Amino acid sequence: MDDYEYDQYQSRSKLYIKSKWKPNEVDLPSWCFGRLDRFISKVRRIFKQRRAKSNLLPYQKELLELLLNDPELIFPETDKGLGPCAVTYDQYVEACLKHLRNTECYDILTEEEARQGIEELEILIEAWLHDYRKSIGEHAHKFIQQHMAANAASPFGQFYALFKIHKGMKDGAWPTRPVCSDVTSLAHGLGKWVNEQLVPIARQQKSYFKDSFELKKRLDTLVLQPNELLMTCDADSMYTNLQTEPNLREVTEYIGSNEHRFKHCNINALVEALPLVFRSNYFKFGDIYCHQKSGTAMGTPPAPPWATITFAIHEEKILQKWSELLPFYLRFIDDGIGVWRVDADPAVFQQQWAEFKSDMQQWYGLTWTFTEPSNTVDFMDLTISIVDGKIETTIFEKSQNLYLYIPPHSSHPRGVLTGLIFGQVLRFRRLCTHRHDADTKIKQFIQRLMARGHQKNDLLPIFERAEINAT
Repeated sequence: MDDYEYDQYQSRSKLYIKSKWKPNEVDLPSWCFGRLDRFISKVRRIFKQRRAKSNLLPYQKELLELLLNDPELIFPETDKGLGPCAVTYDQYVEACLKHLRNTECYDILTEEEARQGIEELEILIEAWLHDYRKSIGEHAHKFIQQHMAANAASPFGQFYALFKIHKGMKDGAWPTRPVCSDVTSLAHGLGKWVNEQLVPIARQQKSYFKDSFELKKRLDTLVLQPNELLMTCDADSMYTNLQTEPNLREVTEYIGSNEHRFKHCNINALVEALPLVFRSNYFKFGDIYCHQKSGTAMGTPPAPPWATITFAIHEEKILQKWSELLPFYLRFIDDGIGVWRVDADPAVFQQQWAEFKSDMQQWYGLTWTFTEPSNTVDFMDLTISIVDGKIETTIFEKSQNLYLYIPPHSSHPRGVLTGLIFGQVLRFRRLCTHRHDADTKIKQFIQRLMARGHQKNDLLPIFERAEINAT
């Protein structure tokens, strides 16, 4: 990385440490203290401490106290942002242990074994920092070291589960998604650095798209033939099933052979940092110590670009082989969408379709679930349809969505509601093909806000400004 590229990287990097610098009082002019005293005195006269009025209604407070005082209940989050849920303590522990008992992915360790693994990891990271201090720059070097020091006392990630209520109960239990927050882990700082290096590589993949707005723009350019239909695919537990060792080999080889394309970082530094991050997920669940020996932890900073890149290596071969029958294909981490050309002969179509699905499954045990080619699919937050050879879109919302918008008596800053309305109106206007459809969505949104206690007269001025912003 030359000086110019390093300066560009530094200007974009989010690896910053809050400064603890304080000016020396000797260097401050004498008049400064007088002005500060007068300012503080006036502020204190304006803002007087007083007992705040509760923003909870009596029945809400009573219900919350009843729930919180129940020794059997805990309140984990649900998957897909569908709000909190209540489960028993035993139910939650069993749901988490179901994942941790998977010996292909996790080893349950003694505390001594876990701390020994952390000590070995610390030595490896310190050696990496020594070798690549100049390459990564003082900014990143200091960031990683400070995070290691801050997390040294308790250097383990924290394991928890999200309940997949949108999937429904299976075998008498709610399925869950395993998550490991690594904010407290020894490797967190290095993981943040690796994430910054992998994101630009992920964005260069042919199937990559940033968000629904970009997807909508690209879909709008399509003109489809009568035999072209929409299909989607979804990787089954992608993070957990991304086998660590084979994917490290594949990504290392891929990055090394494409070094000329990735000028934003030191390739050797990145290649040597990858195993330090993806082999070192030591975490706790209660008093249980674990090590993830295969798969990638959801909650680790570089997990999304890592998942994007790993399968893109295999995807490249698939897109070349099936380009005649798959003229359009994009993927957002573990969710793919494409256009499939259906052969006029049903037998030929079934044979081609089965072969394509089989090819997708040939990546170190990662499996995919497919929707059959059709005129309409639900993908991410969109319902996408083919109408007269063109793509039309509208907003897709899960039936379990509770629309738990912030009520008016909440203590949140007023700007939170304004930001919510501006964002949603922009989303409806950009993602709905037809204006009347967006109008309907906005009216529903207003009704849902009113159901949460907001007054129509308070909302309409904000919506008027939001409409101007969305044009």
